[in-house]
Amino acid sequence: MDVLRELVLPKLNGIKTAGGGYMAQCPAHDDGKASLSVSAGKDHPVLLHCHAGCDRDSVLEKLGLTWEQVCQPRDERPRGEWTPKGEAVAVYDYVDEAGTLLFQVLRTVDKHFFQRRPDPEKKGGWAWKLDGVRRVPYRLPKLLEALDGGQAVWIVEGEKDVQSLERLGVIATCCPGGAGKWKPEYDGFFVDANVTIVADCDTPGEKHARQVAAALTGVASTVRIVEAKAGKDATDHIAAGYTLDEFVETWAGSESTILHLAEDLWELLGQEDAPYEWVIPDLLERGDRLIWTGFEGLGKSMFIRQLAVTTAAGLNPFRFTAIPRMKVLLIDCENSRRQGRRKFKTLAEASVMVSSRVPDGALRLIHRPEGIDLLRDDDAAWLIERVTAHQPDLLMIGSFYRLHAGNINDEIAARRTVAVLDAARTKVDCALVVEAHSGHGEHGLNRSLRPVGSSLLLRWPEFGYGIKPFAEPDANGRVRHVKVERWRGDRDSRDWPTQLEWGNPWPWQPVRTGDWRTEYADREEAS
Repeated sequence: MDVLRELVLPKLNGIKTAGGGYMAQCPAHDDGKASLSVSAGKDHPVLLHCHAGCDRDSVLEKLGLTWEQVCQPRDERPRGEWTPKGEAVAVYDYVDEAGTLLFQVLRTVDKHFFQRRPDPEKKGGWAWKLDGVRRVPYRLPKLLEALDGGQAVWIVEGEKDVQSLERLGVIATCCPGGAGKWKPEYDGFFVDANVTIVADCDTPGEKHARQVAAALTGVASTVRIVEAKAGKDATDHIAAGYTLDEFVETWAGSESTILHLAEDLWELLGQEDAPYEWVIPDLLERGDRLIWTGFEGLGKSMFIRQLAVTTAAGLNPFRFTAIPRMKVLLIDCENSRRQGRRKFKTLAEASVMVSSRVPDGALRLIHRPEGIDLLRDDDAAWLIERVTAHQPDLLMIGSFYRLHAGNINDEIAARRTVAVLDAARTKVDCALVVEAHSGHGEHGLNRSLRPVGSSLLLRWPEFGYGIKPFAEPDANGRVRHVKVERWRGDRDSRDWPTQLEWGNPWPWQPVRTGDWRTEYADREEAS
């Protein structure tokens, strides 16, 4: 049944078309101006708004109707409503606490958004500006009803996502205008609420989610940010078949701070030493920080990739014996996805060849050849969100000079950068490996492996290692045998190798017994 045309309009007088709806004489007062706006709603078949101030129930009573008769939700509004950029494919009603229409948002097929408010004095019955109109969250009556009942609520970026979540049975809302348009006056609606914010997976969406979270922290009881497991937004996530529980949490408000007294000496001595929490046995423990350097063109980045693949595959990176598999997140700030695909293909095939295939999801890769500027709040938050979402046991990132846009030698910039790296590391209690370039110099094989940049990098990590040629390159300019050299004193005893050679199926392998030069000569002759 078309409730609007078959039930409501026949009971009204003085009807004339207005935009996408009608204007009529209000039956609840002596109306000579046709001040009652009547239109098809998004949630309900009929929206009624008297511009003289009569409330909805009074109008319905005069029409001999009840709200229950007209309150069945509608899934779709007929298309064809005019906007300055073509017909609208969706119209979203923003109403006040009593359900009175305040304004509408109209979306076109090419994602232009327009706002209008009822105005019987205007041609078509609508004014296409919201001057002086109160802004409220979308679905305000439902939102307030849910909050009064102690229900959790979801905040998304747009109206379409609200409707997608509603189909899963939750209460959702958004602010008019989309990303970056959250207003302080919305905060008060969420006092003591349990709030989940769904961030769109782009820079404006992530920034908007953080803005809303910051506004509601201290107002709501709990606040967290999640992202879609597939696609850009909540609608994509749901369309891909994922559930509410499968949204990926990227941020949760801090818990209450607990005061801890300093530990007594004898209390400390009376405790047993905690066992190592190895990420890679005898090499890296949770919480460790390693900076790995090397001469340019020597295979430093390939070593980092091999470390990532073997750790995820459950192999010791040097002995190639079985170890517990770990989750690894590698963020490459120098190479493109295309370059990364070429380099990782050989390593992935090696894991299959030795019957230790990297499990699906165990090694996650992000390629950002444009770099990250961890001096910027948005980029710092982006990194924390990625680490929080993927929960790696081992985080690998670099090169260091691509992690901030400041002067590479500036200690303040370096301190701010490593502070973000430390925050990411401690957030999930992972080991951290940072790739860095060693200095260019004129000392040949004897030049330093220390990382270029601030001297802070010499003091910050627990471990500092790098690779340098064991001898000059061969006639083809290739270096196949390298030293693994420590450039920073270890803070704990570890079993890092002292020499590596280029091999198969793994690019870097421990040097075998015997004369490595003879071995390579024999291999070349055999090939």
